[in-house]
Amino acid sequence: MSALLFHATASAAATCSVIEENTDYAGNDIKQTTRSSAANCCADCGNTPGCTVYSWEPFGSSGKCFLKSKPSNKEVLWGSRAAKLVLPPATCSTIQENSDLPGNDIGDPLQLDTVGLCCSFCCKAFVWVLRSGVGTCLLKSSRGIPYAYTGASASYVVEATPAPTPSACPVVENDVDYAGNDILYTSRANYQDCCTDCQNTVGCSLYVWGPDNGGACYLKSKKGSSSPSPGARAGVLPLTIPGNPLSNVKSGLYAVNSLPPTAFNYITGAQWIDQGTLSVVNSETESFVAVALATNFSHGSGPIVVNNVEMALSMTVYINVTSAGECADMTATYNNNFFTYWASHLYCIVHLHTAATSLQMLTATGQAITFPQDSDPAYLSTALTNVATNTDCVLACTSKGNCAGVEYSTSAKTCALYQPQPATFPDVTAGWVMDPVSNVDVAGVQYTKMTTAALPNAYIKESVPGVASLQACASSAKAKAYVLFGFNSNTKVCAFYAPTPSPTKGISLVNTPLVPVVLSSGTFGSDVASGAMAATTAADCYKLCVPSQNLCFATVFDSTSKACTYVQPSFDAASTMGWIIPKTLPDAMATVSQVDVYVTAHEDDHELFMSAPVYNSIKSPTTKSVFVYLSAGDAGETSGWWQAREVGTVAATKTWVNMFGVFSPVPVTSTVLLNGHHIQKISIGNTAHYFLRLSESNLDLVLNSNVKRAPIDQPTEYYANAQAVKDVLKGIIVAEATKVPKVNAHYSDYLLDPSGDHVLHVASGRITAELLNADAVFAACVSQFPYFGYQRWLDTVNMNNPEQSAQRAVWLGLGAGILNRYPRETWSDHSPALGRTYTGTLLVKATACAF
Repeated sequence: MSALLFHATASAAATCSVIEENTDYAGNDIKQTTRSSAANCCADCGNTPGCTVYSWEPFGSSGKCFLKSKPSNKEVLWGSRAAKLVLPPATCSTIQENSDLPGNDIGDPLQLDTVGLCCSFCCKAFVWVLRSGVGTCLLKSSRGIPYAYTGASASYVVEATPAPTPSACPVVENDVDYAGNDILYTSRANYQDCCTDCQNTVGCSLYVWGPDNGGACYLKSKKGSSSPSPGARAGVLPLTIPGNPLSNVKSGLYAVNSLPPTAFNYITGAQWIDQGTLSVVNSETESFVAVALATNFSHGSGPIVVNNVEMALSMTVYINVTSAGECADMTATYNNNFFTYWASHLYCIVHLHTAATSLQMLTATGQAITFPQDSDPAYLSTALTNVATNTDCVLACTSKGNCAGVEYSTSAKTCALYQPQPATFPDVTAGWVMDPVSNVDVAGVQYTKMTTAALPNAYIKESVPGVASLQACASSAKAKAYVLFGFNSNTKVCAFYAPTPSPTKGISLVNTPLVPVVLSSGTFGSDVASGAMAATTAADCYKLCVPSQNLCFATVFDSTSKACTYVQPSFDAASTMGWIIPKTLPDAMATVSQVDVYVTAHEDDHELFMSAPVYNSIKSPTTKSVFVYLSAGDAGETSGWWQAREVGTVAATKTWVNMFGVFSPVPVTSTVLLNGHHIQKISIGNTAHYFLRLSESNLDLVLNSNVKRAPIDQPTEYYANAQAVKDVLKGIIVAEATKVPKVNAHYSDYLLDPSGDHVLHVASGRITAELLNADAVFAACVSQFPYFGYQRWLDTVNMNNPEQSAQRAVWLGLGAGILNRYPRETWSDHSPALGRTYTGTLLVKATACAF
């Protein structure tokens, strides 16, 4: 036996072997990280105890590192890239000559010239032997039992005794109990084990251990009243990072194309969630992504709940959110106010609070805005007494720089200051946003409403008592030819406002980004809050009003002095102010030079797979976009899901129409009769939607088996077979494209890799192509554009702006429309697939249509 002892020098940074292309080592996963390239996985593996190999796979616009404990189960996986960690130099035992350690082999044998080189690559143990004159090192996952083997050399890694890990609960109090706020009870003989239980329990920030029943940990959300308890131990799990001060409040503005911008405020390196809960949310969200990825994020798998902890902790988690601004816009769109954004994970966590009107949140400029949600005591940073006024309370907050909000009590003269917690990671942002303005289109009355807002009584021209609702007040205002109105939900009084007449000043009330509601000769006095802005035209002045920035509801422009001001309403918790939107934009096309027909199986297929051409179709004021949905999109449900999906796709179209500001975004609903079928049609500007409403199962039977079935909404109007659906589709094309020279048909590709797509995508594409190719008139002039669905929707992002950013806004609008009708979040179901439009083989016709 040789007396050699091998020791290698420590390396400062992890290094890995040459990357193996199209290779995976299946199983043995330890954790996952998000990285844009395979090379970046090496450091993650080096920093993860037990990791010896990784594989990387592309995911969305980035990728995932799968960190593994051993390089076993090697297999070919296209697109996957793998590499092994060149393990930190180790100390190995004395070499046992002429010895083998049978079994427990991991990975492929390494060709190394001498036995001394094996230690640097090891593992738990190794055997070195000459094979055909080549030194070969066999790495082992455990030592096993040595056996005599002439010429072999065996050794094992001598593991250093690890330094004790400091407790995450460093402060422990003896003989004290804190009453109440219990989350969970665990049995532990040693109080030091309670800290780990607290770390693993969502929302736990404190444990109390007692010796009763062999030892028990009482895990608590916060401290209650204290009392002596001999033998007890209480430990606090810190939720904040000592010595890590918050940065100051900053402001942001998120704008997509020509949609209304969203102003928000935020603090970087901060979060509205404790770190332990954030860790659990991260773990569950990664599990959701893994499950969804396994099903290709497809409709066929059904919706997947992102987090089990969402409801209990009053939050909603959205994935694939690209910026804090998009997260703020999402928060405002869903009528919420507080969010935490984690940039490296692309997570947007929207926090849900109960309704209230006592919390004032501050902007970066120091303006205090009353938010419609309550405060969270967990984020109380300072409680002040003997504060004379609300103004003094706000000044106390602004003087700190990183104070986010206040709550002031006029009677008690107390002032509570709020701020988020410091974040463990610097790329986490705590933000707040409020968009007080929204559009309403109900019962033929289109108006804009602004919550908790009113004008001074001096502007009231008429009051109507006993009005049942805001909608009734709006209808009355329209009937009486008033534009501005207000409704008090407590008194049930509807007030009609009129500004002060002015020969040189005009008012532009907030409407769409490009088209205000104009009161040509009017102004407000000093009793209405205002602020000066710089603009030389009324149109430019109007663009500077962002309600989410400073609560402006209109601008006033003086055509003589060129003075531009914004105006703000008074705060009134029970009141809502509104203004009627007159018909300023056309709701129908004057000229149609092109018709683009989009035939899909589901209501959201064109938003997902055909978004780029849809954007350009709707952008053109002389192009009519016709959307035909063959199925109801019911997914076998009878709880209102398909109706919500129809609302969602109409909301998405309204988003597109609002981007371009050419047509009115107000839907017009009608019923058309085609080939014996009553079909609902919804027109918005230069778009038309046709809903055939066959259930998904019935559409499958009709198109693929020629089985007679009826739609959900018309149970007596049967489609006898696939040809009957084609006949209705032909009727729609003829009705919408008669005498139009250029007609394009867009549908799902059914020829290339059909097994990789939804069966109804394939069937809808097939019958559309069959109709177009079999009909002599259509075959001569209608161009065909097939698009891939699930086959390529996780391929490389190939869309560019403005189409790409528009698609994200449209998908958000679709989700908000659905959520208004049905309690299901849809953003995360398919958002990782956004940004792709892949076409199949195009069939472009030069002949003009004349049918």
